[in-house]
Amino acid sequence: MSFASEVKKELLNITSLDNCCKKAVLYGLLQGNSEIMITSSGMKIIVKSTILNVLKVMMPLLKELYDVNIGMSYKDEVSLRKRRFYYLEIIDHADEIIREFKLMPFTHLSRSDDIISNACCKSAFLSGLFIAKGSINDPRKNCYHFEISSSKDNLIRFAARLFKSKGINVSIMERRNQSVLYVKRSEDISSCLAIIGASSGVFYFEDQRIVRDVNNMANRMTNCDIANEIRCAKSCDEQLEAIEYIRSRGHFEKMPVRLQTIALLREEYPDSSLEELSYYSDNLFGKKLSKSGISHCMRALMAYYHDLKRKEKNDGE
Repeated sequence: MSFASEVKKELLNITSLDNCCKKAVLYGLLQGNSEIMITSSGMKIIVKSTILNVLKVMMPLLKELYDVNIGMSYKDEVSLRKRRFYYLEIIDHADEIIREFKLMPFTHLSRSDDIISNACCKSAFLSGLFIAKGSINDPRKNCYHFEISSSKDNLIRFAARLFKSKGINVSIMERRNQSVLYVKRSEDISSCLAIIGASSGVFYFEDQRIVRDVNNMANRMTNCDIANEIRCAKSCDEQLEAIEYIRSRGHFEKMPVRLQTIALLREEYPDSSLEELSYYSDNLFGKKLSKSGISHCMRALMAYYHDLKRKEKNDGE
């Protein structure tokens, strides 16, 4: 089961919600999943979902609030990915439900609506809407992503205002005739999960985010160490090559004593870093040379080497 499915499964356990919030959840579910049909006998509401538990949650709520008789059916969609859709058909009190939950197209949605007048009810509405139209990436994957999409642009913009009122930085884009509310920052996604009431989802998300961040940091440190080792090995080889060239030309004893000293130290410890050479210098010379001093002498040694090569090249011409 995907992480998004786990979050929705947690949110569908609405038994712990206050009575006012149950209606708000139903508001979000109906806004996200319902369609209005006009028949010869009047209007009816069709609720469609691939998640059977969504309809199992909606049925008792609708019966409790409106004492309606509801029919349930299903249909398999034949396509590249076979899916089964479940349907609720609401005929009784359909006009009342459409009016109260503002299900007619282009109906204005307001944060001051009685159903979501309380802060907890606004979160419950967003919870129902996420169950109906939401998705979230598993935090173990490469990118963090939380979204709610719908063909109802006014619904998505309304949801965005609710999230923003709670301090969440959300964005909206268009994708295949759908308006998509999305969040990318991991901290904001964690806050979104908390707002819609997915406590277990928050714990899992944060746990995986921490693990991923620690692994990324460890990888960066490892890569940095490897890069440093490669640079150090290359520098060591270049310094040894320079010392060998200077000796072969009989110029070793002609160098200043400090450069002879640093050359002997490099030859004695051919693979050591500057920090290690500083530590070993006490063993070789009876006094400890600083890392910065060794670095300065190494640059002077390489400059002597390049000057010697340049001079011999000019003499040869």
